[in-house]
Amino acid sequence: MLSFIAVKLGVCKLPPGMTWRHVTGAGFLAGVGFTMSIFITNLTYKTKPELVNSSIMAVLLTWLVAGIIG
Repeated sequence: MLSFIAVKLGVCKLPPGMTWRHVTGAGFLAGVGFTMSIFITNLTYKTKPELVNSSIMAVLLTWLVAGIIG
């Protein structure tokens, strides 16, 4: 969504040959990686809830930082 807004405002432009369909596909792939991180965390630390919570917070924090940098 932010990419769309940035392009419409003229802050940036899509590279030659790239369409919004490509951007959407990349977004879906990133979402799969994000949910898999949380799924693996739950499987790995299911007997230690404090580690699950810490791991999920770390995944969310890195997701936020990556989103800001991206």
